[in-house]
Amino acid sequence: MSRRFAAPLTAVDTVDIADAPAGARVEAVKRIAGEDPYLVGHYPDFTIYPGVFTLESVHQAIRHWATERHGPGAVAELAAITSISFAAPLLPGDTLRIGCDLTECDDTPATVRAKVRCHRGDGALSARMTLELRIDRRDGDGHA
Repeated sequence: MSRRFAAPLTAVDTVDIADAPAGARVEAVKRIAGEDPYLVGHYPDFTIYPGVFTLESVHQAIRHWATERHGPGAVAELAAITSISFAAPLLPGDTLRIGCDLTECDDTPATVRAKVRCHRGDGALSARMTLELRIDRRDGDGHA
């Protein structure tokens, strides 16, 4: 069985989903705890939440949306990173706040586009990204 996300990393603490005029709005929160084992040594003397973990936090938030919107067998697979930039570090004790605006693509079936802005708890922009994800529906055994 292939792994479709960074288990056992729990990259979101809470996820809220709401309908939006053009699709859906997903908001998620991740508290950055210095004692989390994946932060040890990243980087020595300047511990930060890695950018790839920020991407994983966003991906896990969108996976929650896919399950709610398309049912328990739905899987949101990252298909493309159209753009990504990191503006401010996330340090132990910070709170990552994720805001995703999702629109389902009319031109590509089963594809969703995510425009994402991530902020620290102090309001500073920490990252922004535009992603495309493919929504696959799987049966109870994980088969498409």
